[in-house]
Amino acid sequence: MKELLAALEEINTASSNISNIIKVIDDIAFQTNILALNASVEAARAGIHGKGFAVVAEEVKNLANKSSQAAKGTNALILENISKVNHGVAIGEDMEKTLSKIVHSISRATDSISEIAESSLQQVEAIEQLNSGIEQISVVIQNNTATAEESASSSEEMSAQAAALRDMVAHYRIDVEEVVTEPGNWSDDPYHVD
Repeated sequence: MKELLAALEEINTASSNISNIIKVIDDIAFQTNILALNASVEAARAGIHGKGFAVVAEEVKNLANKSSQAAKGTNALILENISKVNHGVAIGEDMEKTLSKIVHSISRATDSISEIAESSLQQVEAIEQLNSGIEQISVVIQNNTATAEESASSSEEMSAQAAALRDMVAHYRIDVEEVVTEPGNWSDDPYHVD
C-alpha cells in the first residue's frame, strides 16, 4: 500500500508537470495566433503581392487554433486525471488505514490464540495430574477392597470358630455349689479355670 501511494503521488506530480507543459503549449498557440493575425494584416497591406503570404498566415492561424483547442482538451483530461489520482490517493490512504487495523487485529488475535494455547497446555497438565491422582485413589480403593475382603473372610472364620466354641462349651455345665473355694483344692477341681 505504501508503494501504491508513492506511485500515485508520482503520477499526480507527473500529471501536474504535464499540465504545466500544456499551458505553455497553449500560450505558444495563443502567441502563434497573434503572429498569424499580424501576418494577415501585413499581407493585406502588401495587397496583391502579399496574397501568398496571407494564405500561409491563415494556415498558421488555423494550426494555432487547432493547437490551442488540443491543448485545452489535453489540459482538461490532465485535470480530470489529477482529480482521479487524488481520489485514488484518498482511497489508498483509507485502505492503508484499514489494512493497518486488520494487521493490528490479526496481531491481537494471534496473541489471544497463543494465550489460549498456553492455557490449554496448562489444562492438559492439570488433567494429567488429576488422572494420576485418580489412579492413585483407584489403587488405594483396590487395596481397601482387598483388605475389606480379607477382614470379611477373617470375620466369617472367627464367627465360625466362635460358633464351634459355643457348641463345645454348651456340653459343659458348672454347678456353683459344688465348686471348691478353698485355694488348696483348686488343683483337684476339674471345672476351675486359673
